[in-house]
Formats: sequence, structure tokens, C-alpha cells
Amino acid sequence: MGRAAQRSASRRRIRARQGTEETSFRRLPPDSITDIFLRLPAKSILRCRAVSKEWRSFTTNPSFVAAHARLQPAQVVLYKYLDTGPYEVALDVVPFSDDGDNADAQRRLIRYPRTRSMLLLASCNGVLLFSKPDNGNFLLCNPATWQWAELPRLPEALRVAGVGEYQYAFYFHEPSNEFRILLRRGHSWPRASSWHILSTGAAEPRRVAAMLPPGASITSNSLMTALPVALNGRLHWPPRVVAATAAGASTTMTVTTEMVVFDTVAETFGRMAGPPTVTAELVKLFDIEGRLVAADFGEEEHVDLWFLEDYGAGRWERRHRVATAWAPRWLAGVERGPPREAADLVCVAAAGDGEGNVMLGSHIWLAVYNLRTRTTRTVASVGPGRNMLVSRHVFSESLVRHPAFAARSAADLGVTFSWC
Repeated sequence: MGRAAQRSASRRRIRARQGTEETSFRRLPPDSITDIFLRLPAKSILRCRAVSKEWRSFTTNPSFVAAHARLQPAQVVLYKYLDTGPYEVALDVVPFSDDGDNADAQRRLIRYPRTRSMLLLASCNGVLLFSKPDNGNFLLCNPATWQWAELPRLPEALRVAGVGEYQYAFYFHEPSNEFRILLRRGHSWPRASSWHILSTGAAEPRRVAAMLPPGASITSNSLMTALPVALNGRLHWPPRVVAATAAGASTTMTVTTEMVVFDTVAETFGRMAGPPTVTAELVKLFDIEGRLVAADFGEEEHVDLWFLEDYGAGRWERRHRVATAWAPRWLAGVERGPPREAADLVCVAAAGDGEGNVMLGSHIWLAVYNLRTRTTRTVASVGPGRNMLVSRHVFSESLVRHPAFAARSAADLGVTFSWC
């Protein structure tokens, strides 16, 4: 039998096998079929689309794609530094399910050259936000769909030398189905400043009339340091201490903190109560199962987890204390230890998933704490000597396609990268 005949026979056998498998698959209850597909990672869904027209139709249905995105687990983003090749920086993700020294559990999102040509600023709804310091552009990347987009820039008339541009939030605006950046432009804080929104649904930036409440402040350029958390249609920035008094003759302090919030629909700033911790500058915010949580890294021996029990009343409760095992190391002549000031939180993770797990730590100690069992396990695949850093970013993949991502290719945007 010739090679052409062999290939033809192989294709017939494959089609026959697929037909049998599809027939067996169709015998399952519809809810079971849906549940199976919803549990698959994005890469597997893309492969399923090539199996048959029926599977492609099912897995490209907008309602399925949206449901699949909502169920994807949160994963902490890692910076991995490679020794060879033109793409020396890789962005990997480590799942909460990583239960030991298993580097295979990590998954690659993208690689790019180790230069300042691309800087990761934030992640939201399966989309990574990069800045290009050489030209001031902001690029959006969806690693699951292999798509890129570009946000509008401030007009040249506003790009005056010596006038800073500071990025404060990257978020998804549900009413308009747009990704947005909240940006402040100005010489000083807060006088002579203006707030602008860059959106995937607009050709030009838009100035907003928002003003911070009197006496309120946010860490400047917060996308580089203290990421806000989007919840209930509002952005929440980490707290700051506004009052601290001693309780009588004791050494116990009564602390009042507050957080700045931004209503993404009304586009107004406000404030709300933060967790009553004296080390508010070492707090990272995250959400878990629709609840705002504050991880307080103020003590080296443990991390306190504060839960916002009553959103309207601003009532916080410390519900968990997680023991730490920091292992300080010297890297490039600098001691890397537990966070001691706000700037140290840049490479510290604090994130939760839908299974009651919380990931805390950095490249010198990374652990998963379970809220239900109150147990902690170390993520051994991330640690000293592995040429990687834990980032402040959390990623959940999404196959949702947005119109803005179809406009420009990576080549058009001048991006040098690799998907693997």
C-alpha cells in the first residue's frame, strides 16, 4: 500500500473512532456535557473546536464562553528569567492547586525580551496590560485568544515635558463592555491635576470631573505599587491610617484607617472604612467569593486576614492568622526578605480562588492557606534558586473576544514576543 493510501486509511480510522466517541459523548445528559466543557482549560477548549462543527458551535456560543470565563480559577503570575534565546522574560502562572515541587503545574502565558520595551502593569478579566515606556503606549494582550489591542493616548497638547502621567487603575467597565485605565495627569498632588479615562471603546481619552475627597490620598502611580480591587462596581485602594490613639494606660492602639474608592459608573471618588490595623501601609487587598479581604503583612511571623463583613457599614473582622516561614536570601548583592515597607509589596502575592484557598508570599516563601481547614502548604515549585519572582498580579484566562482586539495585530503594534 502506498503512502497516500496509508494516509487515507488512517484518516478513515480516525473519523470512525471520532464518530464512535462523539456518539458515546452525545449519550450523556446535556448538563453533564456542559459541566465537562466548563471544567476544561482554554487551550483544551480551542482544541475541542477542531473536533466537529457541533463542538465548535457549542464552545463558541457567547453564553458558554462567558460562563467558562467566570469559572476559571485565579492564578498568580510569575516572572521567570530565561538564560537562552531572544525572549529572556517569561510570564508564567502558578495555580492554587500546585501541591508541591511540581514546576509542570506552571503554565506559560508569553515571553518577551528582557528590556524595558514592555512593562506589565496589571491584569483584568483574562487580559494583561503592558506599557511601552519608549513611546507611552498602553497595550492589551489576551494570551488565551492570542489577541492584542491598543488604548488611546493622551493628545500631544497634553503631553508636556515635566508633567507626569500616573496610572491608578485598570478595570473592566461592564455597562459598556470596555477595558479602561484611570489615569492622573499633573505636576503635583492633588493641585493642578486632572483625571482621564483611556478606553477600548473610544478613539480619544476622556477627561472626568472626579475629585478626591478632602484629605484623602492614593499611592501615586498605584498600578506600579498598590493595585486596587474591583468589587461591587467600585475600585478599592489599600488603606492608610488616619487616626491612632492609645487605649488608656495600656499599649494597645485604637486605629482608624480608610480606603479611597472610585465608582466606575458614576465616576466619582469616595472613601470607606479600612481594616483597623496599625500597619496599613503593608496591607494588600483582594477579593474572594465576592468579599473584600485585606492581607496584613505587618508582622514577620504571620499574615493577618481581615474580612469586610458588612460592606455598607464598613465593618471588618480579623478571621485568620497565617503563620509565615520567610527564608531571606541574598540576590544580586541585595538581601531579599519579608516585606518591611510598602515598596516591598511589589513582588508579594495575595489572592484567593473560589475554593476557599488563599495564596500568600513571594519567591522566598509562597504558600496556600485554606480558609475552611485552616491548613497551610508551601508551594515548593516557587522558591530561591529557581530564577523567578512572584508578581503582584493575578490572572484568570478568558476566551471572551472583544471588538477592540480585532483591530490591530502585534506586528502593527511593534510588539516582539513569543507565545511559548
